[in-house]
Amino acid sequence: MPNIFEGAHLSDNAKVMGNAMVFGNCRIFGNARIYGDAQIYEDAKVSGNALIYADGRVYGTSRIYGEAQVAGQSRVYGDARIFGSSFIHGQAQIQGTAQVSGSAQIFGAAQILGDASVTGNARIYGNARISGDSRVYGDVQIRGFALIESSQHWFSFTQGNETMSVYRSSCPEGFEINIEGQEASIDLLDEDLGRFVQKTIESNFDLLQKKVANSSSLRR
Repeated sequence: MPNIFEGAHLSDNAKVMGNAMVFGNCRIFGNARIYGDAQIYEDAKVSGNALIYADGRVYGTSRIYGEAQVAGQSRVYGDARIFGSSFIHGQAQIQGTAQVSGSAQIFGAAQILGDASVTGNARIYGNARISGDSRVYGDVQIRGFALIESSQHWFSFTQGNETMSVYRSSCPEGFEINIEGQEASIDLLDEDLGRFVQKTIESNFDLLQKKVANSSSLRR
C-alpha cells in the first residue's frame, strides 16, 4: 500500500488509488474511494460511499460520509461534516464545525465557516461566505460577494468602499433568494435604508415568492 503512510488505516472495501495519499491518523473505510491527487490526513475520517478526488484535501477531525464528494482544490478541515449527496468542489473551503448535507453544492471560492449549516438543494458559490450559526436550506442560490454571518443575517454586499447588510427577524419561509452582490449599485443609496434595501432587491436580486409568507422585517 504505497499511498498509505504513518498511522493511517484503510479497511472494509475502501480504496486509495492513483497519486492519492492518506497519512497521519486518518481512517478510510466503508466503500470510500480516494483517488487523483487527493490527500486525507490528521484525524479525518472518510466512509460510506464518499469520493475524494482531484486535488481535494480533507484533514483535522473532519468527517466525510454518505454519498458526499470532495473534489477540485477544495479543503475540508477543522471538525466539519460533509454528508448526504453534497458536493464540494472548485476552491471551496469548509471548516470549523460547519455541516454540508442533502444535495447542497459548495464551489467557486465559497467558504462555509463556524457552526454554519447548508443543506437541501442550496448552491453556494462565487466568493460567498456563510459563517456563525447561519442556516441555509431549500432551493437557494447564494453567489457573488454575499456574506451571511448568523441566522439573523440575510446578506451583505460590498461595492467600492460601501458595504450594506440586511438582517431579518425571522426566517422568510417560502422564498428563493438569488444574490449577485457584484451587480448591486451603491447609486441607489438614499437616506432611508429600508427604501434602499427594497429598491436594491427589486432591481438587482431575484426574489421569488413560492407561497404566501409573512413579510420579514429588515434592520441594520
